[in-house]
Amino acid sequence: MVNSLLEIRGIKISYGGIEAVKGIDLDVGKGELVALIGSNGAGKTSTLKSIAGLQPSNAGQVHFDGKSMSGVEACKRVSMGIALVPEGRGVFSRLSVSENLLMGAYSRSDAGIREDLLRMYDLFPRLIERRDQLAGTLSGGEQQMLVMARALMSRPRLLMLDEPSMGLAPLMVKKIFETIKEVAAQGMSILLVEQNAGLALQVADRGYVMESGSITLSGTSLLDSDAVRRAYLGG
Repeated sequence: MVNSLLEIRGIKISYGGIEAVKGIDLDVGKGELVALIGSNGAGKTSTLKSIAGLQPSNAGQVHFDGKSMSGVEACKRVSMGIALVPEGRGVFSRLSVSENLLMGAYSRSDAGIREDLLRMYDLFPRLIERRDQLAGTLSGGEQQMLVMARALMSRPRLLMLDEPSMGLAPLMVKKIFETIKEVAAQGMSILLVEQNAGLALQVADRGYVMESGSITLSGTSLLDSDAVRRAYLGG
């Protein structure tokens, strides 16, 4: 892809003797929001973890901004601009909201951390109300806001979101996706894994469908696909 930020070529991931990801190709362009949809167990989370450096692959290559990520540790990938918001949120429950946000900037030493902290409070107003509260006492929606803001504190160039709507009430899902669209509109490259396929494809520039470890469909008009409608949209 021309102007590509992330390129995945032939990635294979196995757990024991089971191949969870079977040689997939995937791209995310600069400033592009790409959705990766599929049923549970399709290999989507494994793919995100591989990009983040948290899950080794058996074959294939990940290139970020033209550089091979082979042998690059996860912490260094964060410094290079790759941030993952994991499934299940994963806040530091015994730290306050503000402390969680500052943890997101652990790889930085620049003078803009305080400014970015204030920007996160503007982006997620609920967090400034909870800034001194322990993260473990927040609601599920508030924790999702926190982990997204914490990831953004690293000033990523690629933001990966794994099931951001999982377990949230419809009103909170609406707020989370409004924020995702706002972040994307500011030029952030986003790779979105989401169980709500219709919502994900509505906000995405392009989409991929992953089934049983393989990419089965991709394109800009997946909402118009009969196969996608039957499998994921109830059509």
